[in-house]
Amino acid sequence: MAELKETYHKVYDELLGAGVEKFSRVHSPRKRYFSMTTNIAESMNSCLLAVQKLPITTMAEFIRDLLQRWFYNRRTNAREMSTYLTTFADEHIKDRIETAHRCEIPPIHLNTFKVDDKWKETTVDLDERSCSCRQWDLDELSCSHAMAVARFKCVSINALASEFYTTRFLKHAYEMGVNLVPDPEYWDIPDAIRTRIVLPWKKKNLPRRPKKLRIPSTREKRKLQSCLKCGKKGHNKITYPEPSSSTCKPAKKARTCSICKKEGHNRLKCPDKPPEPILIDSDEENAGGEALLNFPE
Repeated sequence: MAELKETYHKVYDELLGAGVEKFSRVHSPRKRYFSMTTNIAESMNSCLLAVQKLPITTMAEFIRDLLQRWFYNRRTNAREMSTYLTTFADEHIKDRIETAHRCEIPPIHLNTFKVDDKWKETTVDLDERSCSCRQWDLDELSCSHAMAVARFKCVSINALASEFYTTRFLKHAYEMGVNLVPDPEYWDIPDAIRTRIVLPWKKKNLPRRPKKLRIPSTREKRKLQSCLKCGKKGHNKITYPEPSSSTCKPAKKARTCSICKKEGHNRLKCPDKPPEPILIDSDEENAGGEALLNFPE
């Protein structure tokens, strides 16, 4: 915001007039997810690209089968989890635990602490379950400052996380299964619905080609593309770095000459290559005009 104030002062004033809580998660009075609310629709659209042009009944059956497989796989994965928190929460805790080891914790009150992580100073309140960095308040998953206080107070880090991150809640979320749709001859359709005529939707196509790929949200881990040459991630075959770069495989070893056994050339360009015979015509030595082989000295 400070940079925006210096470059575009009018835009800065308009944003402040509209309210910071409308575009900032930190100042929002309500808790928002770190993913956009339209991401669930965009995720489903990316899964339904192959069946979007099929009849609506076929697409509905495809969605049912897709959800049935998703629920079964996630239910199976949840049952295999033996930890208190889910795998998603454990990965985030492992990423933040390294910062917690280098924090200094001077106490302020019984359950209020000042935490210095060598970059900034924050205040952690265990009673209110909040931190001035606002990461613990928004995600309800302990930040690195709260982890440092938990280690100082000999409190379990898992106890600082919300119960929605526990394996028990994950199992309850996928406890119900997705059942099959019965055969149409067993459907009980009211007459008011059976006699209703549904016309196709009058849709006006927008200019340009419609978007099929969804927009990734903030803090969402993007899938890195792999290089076809070296197999590593972060670049493709077009942006393949130089062979001297440490990110890719080194250059191939130069070929060895089969004559002198040295590198840098092959047998056709070898300086020690034996001379080739030259064809000459000699009427004096060969009256018949046949070609003779002459080897240069």
